[in-house]
Amino acid sequence: MTIEQRKLELINWITSIQNEDVLNRIEDFRNNPEPAIPDTILELLNESSSAKLEDCTEHTSARKLLGRK
Repeated sequence: MTIEQRKLELINWITSIQNEDVLNRIEDFRNNPEPAIPDTILELLNESSSAKLEDCTEHTSARKLLGRK
């Protein structure tokens, strides 16, 4: 899986998050990145990377994925 595909998977996953606590933790990480990746982010990355490709929707652009023109 290319880095672009991995990024799009994360974007897709993040846009479907309904738990505000999870979103707050992701925002905290974005605003205050540490040299070591927190365990919660590693868990999210592992969960995302374990998805079967045939269960994923292929997207050609982040704008299309987010519904922007």
